[in-house]
Amino acid sequence: MRDTPRPHETKDGNRARLTVIIEAAREENVTAQELVLQSVRRAILDGVLGPAERLRQEELADVFGTSRIPVREALRALEYEGLVKSEPHRGFTVTSLDADDIEEVYDLRILLEAHAVRLALPLLTDDDFEELETLFAEMQSVTEPDQQLATRERFYLRLYSVTGRPRLVGLITRLRQEVARVLRWATITHSSSIHEQFYEAVRTGDAERAVTLLSAHYRRVAVLIRRYIKEAEARERADRRLRR
Repeated sequence: MRDTPRPHETKDGNRARLTVIIEAAREENVTAQELVLQSVRRAILDGVLGPAERLRQEELADVFGTSRIPVREALRALEYEGLVKSEPHRGFTVTSLDADDIEEVYDLRILLEAHAVRLALPLLTDDDFEELETLFAEMQSVTEPDQQLATRERFYLRLYSVTGRPRLVGLITRLRQEVARVLRWATITHSSSIHEQFYEAVRTGDAERAVTLLSAHYRRVAVLIRRYIKEAEARERADRRLRR
């Protein structure tokens, strides 16, 4: 794993990126609330809207060309997903993740995803394996970091969907989304062998090996992300001292 901060984005650059995201969502002919929800979610996950950034409803309504009602409803949905939070007299802001948050999220992911693996493997059908094989091949073929992250999400969530437990899959999806931002802030690369070994365990029906591999991988990633965040916080403190 290699961790390096992303280049600083200017406000004009972020505004242009947000416009691209919004226009892409408009092409899907979604409702006003869905347009705001999809666009703001994507902007947060891609780092266009950064941690602690204020999300003023009147400004967003102007940007999207809608009333404040669909904006407010979309922000409430994003609050449930853990991507924004609301505070009295401050409105909505993009949530931040500190080192302790990362540890808690990965602890929960290990518990929930291990449970999903154990439930899913005995239920896999030939059709499931065929779809998973296609998704796994796609996951192995892409090289761009954001594409790698997106294809991994599709593969793992397709596997977990076999459980037929939408609440379980929903909780896992929410936790994966929370850390997806950090996986983009820090350019994280690691050997694809972990996913190859995991898929082989799934293919052979060895749930305990799959869980062991996944748990060890998540613990390692959590440690490295914590280190990245701690180092970033130390740099920020040093910069503040220099500006005094």
